[in-house]
Amino acid sequence: MNIFRTLASGKNSFREEFVSAFIAYLFSPKMDHGLNFLVLSRLLVSISEKNKNLPLRVLAETLKSRLWESIFEDAAPQPVVELESPYGDGKGYIDVVIRYDNWFIIIENKIAVTSKTEGQIKFQYEGFREALLAKNPQFDNFRVLVVYLVPAVQGGEGWSVPIGFQKEMNKIILRPDDVGALVTWQPVTSTEDEPVSMVSLLRRILHDDSNGVISPIGSDVRHAMLSLIDFSLGEFQGYHYPKATTNRNGEQKKKVADILGMEGAWFVGVKAGKAGALDSAWRNPDYLSYELTVTDSQFGWQYLELTVFQKLVRWALDPELESLVGLQWEGKPFYTPILYKVAKLGKSDLWIGMRGGMAALRAMSPDDILTPKDTNQLFRWVFSAQVNK
Repeated sequence: MNIFRTLASGKNSFREEFVSAFIAYLFSPKMDHGLNFLVLSRLLVSISEKNKNLPLRVLAETLKSRLWESIFEDAAPQPVVELESPYGDGKGYIDVVIRYDNWFIIIENKIAVTSKTEGQIKFQYEGFREALLAKNPQFDNFRVLVVYLVPAVQGGEGWSVPIGFQKEMNKIILRPDDVGALVTWQPVTSTEDEPVSMVSLLRRILHDDSNGVISPIGSDVRHAMLSLIDFSLGEFQGYHYPKATTNRNGEQKKKVADILGMEGAWFVGVKAGKAGALDSAWRNPDYLSYELTVTDSQFGWQYLELTVFQKLVRWALDPELESLVGLQWEGKPFYTPILYKVAKLGKSDLWIGMRGGMAALRAMSPDDILTPKDTNQLFRWVFSAQVNK
């Protein structure tokens, strides 16, 4: 039985937090799996080899189980593993954080391409460093390893890394002593410089177990690792049955690429409506593989008319070529970064409504505009009129 696939077959979607909790369990030597430091050590060795980072390799080598120790020496430090670690005064949470020696390892886990959030891993790294210094200035001497654990996508030539995830890693400006690593779940073989793969790492551990290279792994833990491998290669999906092509209300789900070619009086369900469509599709070709609900009835403001959705997405994918001229902008408000993109590249005349008008705008700093502290004054900017051309 594969417990992961079974749980993912329920009515509600399988949450990536469940997988994060399991990998945190494997990484922690304090848990009852009997693996000690093995999984964490293998991950660090693999990343250090890819990045040619000697300090990281030295750290991995220190993660060895010892039987004979001096009783007069201080106890060797144990890696500390934390789930859902907060940063930035509650602005966000990092899936898994591990502290060992003078290193902090932050891991952001994704199991679906659709869960990528623009700028998230960059903000996590910056926010985490700020949180460290706020707790103790001496933490400035610590090193940080940023691990972005993401799903690969399957094509005709095997697995490949979605370009959107690599772009997110490229946004991080690391300090000289820090390290960033893009790690995939599935093994990528479509590029010469293939990233570290969790599935490949777990397979090597199981292979060494079967050949007596490492201490025997308990049957329950071995089965759980095999189940996770199978779940990953199945793209973290449950057992197939007809519900998989519909949502819980029975409406059909289609890929964005197919929706862009549709005609007729349809509505497309998009989380956060127009703003959500723009944010998810912005220069992101991976968005074409997202699956969204398509229905013949509008169930609320998050359901966009087919033609509106098509225009928004085509423009967001290629704003230099496409246009937003002709769209009606009444309805829900937009956050400042999205508004800026629309105003700059939308090729349209717009009126923008803001509480307090120009006087309030002039009194604000750029930080106030991007991250407003007074939500009553300016939490989101609002389109107050339709496109004029």
